Amino acid sequence: MTSPIDELFSRALGLEEPWQVVKIEFSETDQEINIYLDFPRGSRFSCPKCGRSDVPAYDTKEKRWRHLNFFQHRAYLHCPMPRVDCPECGIKSVELPWTRPGSGFTLLFEALIMALAREMTVSALARLIDEHDTRIWRVIQHYVSEARKEEVYHDVDKVAIDETSRKRGHHYVTLFVGLDQSKVIFATEGKDSASIGRFSNDFHDHGGDPDGVREVCCDMSPAFIDGVEQCLPNAQITFDRFHVMKIMSEAVDKIRRQEQSERKELKRSRYIWLKNPENLTVKQSHPSVIG
Repeated sequence: MTSPIDELFSRALGLEEPWQVVKIEFSETDQEINIYLDFPRGSRFSCPKCGRSDVPAYDTKEKRWRHLNFFQHRAYLHCPMPRVDCPECGIKSVELPWTRPGSGFTLLFEALIMALAREMTVSALARLIDEHDTRIWRVIQHYVSEARKEEVYHDVDKVAIDETSRKRGHHYVTLFVGLDQSKVIFATEGKDSASIGRFSNDFHDHGGDPDGVREVCCDMSPAFIDGVEQCLPNAQITFDRFHVMKIMSEAVDKIRRQEQSERKELKRSRYIWLKNPENLTVKQSHPSVIG
């Protein structure tokens, strides 16, 4: 017979038959609470492959999962994970309602990880929940992969491409954005023409048509231009305004530096040339009165 405390925790965990809490232990030294689950002898389970629901347990293996903290204490669920010997499918591990196969966390703990991962870096998240970052990355990669399986890009025909540095040094990631959808649809390491090829393959795998892409917005990178011409052959390339203005501003400043030795009003005027005409002061609009 379960105690009132065990019954309370069973309800708090949302357990359903045949699962129940049979023991709770608290370690003050380790600041951990360990919750032990079990099922009554003779319980029947569903085969995870065919769904047959009256299969008895064949054997068990002890497993542990990290759960949401109990106040400031780390909490773990322990359970003898059963395997069933299905007449149709053979010996299979039972799917447990509080976790997914292969995970060392409960579903609620993984939900916490995914919610926090949207608001902070993985390194900060690892420190906050006191877990190794590689375990957190496995959770994130699992759910991102599962979500991307559902993505369909058959209506995407306008794409923006840009690269960003993922850490110090020449380590880049190229991002591909569906312009009409206003969302990132692919990301890959590097910023060479091969990155366009990887996008094209992934785009096709998600129902997109590389030949159906009509417009690509990117910078003036020869690698991007070459990749688009090879992998997105029907796309018209539009150079994005930011990079065009950056090149023009650099060219204007280069000329200013060359001429400032003969035109004193050009000295210390670098930032004036970056302003819109309507934002110039009177002196900036009429350099002849400077000085």
